[in-house]
Amino acid sequence: MLTIDLKDLLICLLIIVAIVLVIYGIVAVSRLAKSMTKLDKILTDFEVVSDTASKRTKQLDGAIDNISKTVSGVSKKVKDGQNIIAVISILVQMFGSISQALKKDGKDGTAKKD
Repeated sequence: MLTIDLKDLLICLLIIVAIVLVIYGIVAVSRLAKSMTKLDKILTDFEVVSDTASKRTKQLDGAIDNISKTVSGVSKKVKDGQNIIAVISILVQMFGSISQALKKDGKDGTAKKD
């Protein structure tokens, strides 16, 4: 007959539980590695988007500064009683700076398509 002590039974159960925990740990680490890879891709995409937004914000800030200066120049010319040709010239410069801000990095002269 086969007799099993309670002590031997507990040791066998602890070994089985340890094996199950090791397998569970391996599965959890594997899933964590996959999640970290996805998170890395998301953060890389976020970095690209934030860089683009930062560049565009700086471009628009420069364009707004130019427009502000031009508008103040136009109002000053109007107040000083300058002729209409000078005012038109300033307005053309303003629209030129606006169109320049909207062009693609000044390389090919075409408007950027988003």
